[in-house]
Amino acid sequence: MQSLDSEHRAAAPQIPEATRGLTRQRAEFEIYRAERETIERRSMVRGLILLAVVVLLGSIARAGIDRVFVHGWWRP
Repeated sequence: MQSLDSEHRAAAPQIPEATRGLTRQRAEFEIYRAERETIERRSMVRGLILLAVVVLLGSIARAGIDRVFVHGWWRP
């Protein structure tokens, strides 16, 4: 019977070095991700602006256009 001190254990697994193809693929993916984030951000801003316009028009329609824009509102 062996004691615990003499027990042989394997070394921790090592991550192999990245190949040039993998490094290039990671760089391309980061560029793709940055482009998609930009597109997504623009889409979200457009959606929020559209939602604000719909809410504004809905509020004006509910209040009545005569109450929102009274006669002569554009004159000083």
